[in-house]
Amino acid sequence: MTSSDELAFDLSDGIATVTINRPERMNTFTEALLDSLTTVLEGLASDERARCVIIRGAGGRAFSCGMDLTRMAAATAEENQRLIGAGGPLRRAIDAIERYPYPAVAMISGYAVGAALELILACDLRVASEDCRVGMPPARLGIVYPPEGLARFVRLLGIQVTRKLFLTASYFGSADALAMGVVDYVVPAPELEDFTLGLARRLALNSPLSMKGHKRSLALLLDARELNAEERDELELLARDAFSSGDAAEGMAAFEEKRDPDFTGR
Repeated sequence: MTSSDELAFDLSDGIATVTINRPERMNTFTEALLDSLTTVLEGLASDERARCVIIRGAGGRAFSCGMDLTRMAAATAEENQRLIGAGGPLRRAIDAIERYPYPAVAMISGYAVGAALELILACDLRVASEDCRVGMPPARLGIVYPPEGLARFVRLLGIQVTRKLFLTASYFGSADALAMGVVDYVVPAPELEDFTLGLARRLALNSPLSMKGHKRSLALLLDARELNAEERDELELLARDAFSSGDAAEGMAAFEEKRDPDFTGR
């Protein structure tokens, strides 16, 4: 468990802090960053010194704005599908958070959008500053989000909130995020770090066996029916076709050029 250029790690008094460290790019995810996050969390899972992990973004402007769309725009559809789809770096990092046996706490300052919004949902508790903004932009990018990710939103937030996030592609402030169940606590920005650290300290003092037992039990109780092979193939085809579409190319180009996309449905 070592820090990398894109991910910082610290362990003190039973609390691990993992910091997404790309503030110049709004802490967007790269494949290397996601792989580092997976490695750190898998190491923490077997380290009994860490009774709680805080995941945060550097710089204060964003927890993370999700995948690095500049890199995705330069990649092929197949490469992008592998990056965020089943078995890829994004899935592995999110799964590693859920498999971490003790509480994982997301500390959210500024933006948490796209894949970063799913990543914070994988955490057990989420603390946000009053200036936070959350949203799911795939509909503005011409892509279809992976079924594993959509299933997590439906399980945790319900079908209607998931529709609101994905079909509107809007950004929502802290009050809406709290009402939708996206975050658990909202505090003034100057108090965010102290509040989150205080929460983590309380968690770290709880019974280790109780916390591990409850986290595992709740995960099993929440686990919905898995898709059958035919359903999975259908949804993966929808995602692949979207990544290969003209709409996806237009969505990425519009993002880079900071303009509204002009989608054709092809």
